[in-house]
Amino acid sequence: MTLKELEQQYKYKQLIWKTSIRFKPTKWKRFWSWVWYLIAFPWVWLFYNIRDWRTAICILVSFLLWSSSVWIWYVLALCTGWTTDAAKWLLGIGSAVWIWWASPVGSPFILLVTFTAIGIKALFNKIKNREKKSHKKNNAKIEIKNKENAQNSQKCDKKHENKDF
Repeated sequence: MTLKELEQQYKYKQLIWKTSIRFKPTKWKRFWSWVWYLIAFPWVWLFYNIRDWRTAICILVSFLLWSSSVWIWYVLALCTGWTTDAAKWLLGIGSAVWIWWASPVGSPFILLVTFTAIGIKALFNKIKNREKKSHKKNNAKIEIKNKENAQNSQKCDKKHENKDF
């Protein structure tokens, strides 16, 4: 399957899922279905979009962005020297921050990384679509000019055919 087909398949499944939620018989079933949809959305999005290398780069960038609070402490410990008391404290602080980010209890780390990656990918897609539209406009203008030139050359040919030399 090509990437475009996978994207179309993903959008189609999301549409089916949303319409099935809308047709639930009671308000409570609809409510809890929407809650489940919103909880499962980032994981489903990751599953369908991780196949694209651009998405993997977006996830890596957002991972580095959100985990930078950990790496700062590690870099400071490296700058002060690994064996000093200050470095040990800095490594302890960095490890504590990393444990908090990695824990499922109080940290929305995975959700933040996923939604940031979704935003970055949407931004890249928007830029790519603008470029495609501008190329289409330029190609359309070139085609129109080529048609006009062809028509003008045909008119000139007809004028010269009528003249006897």
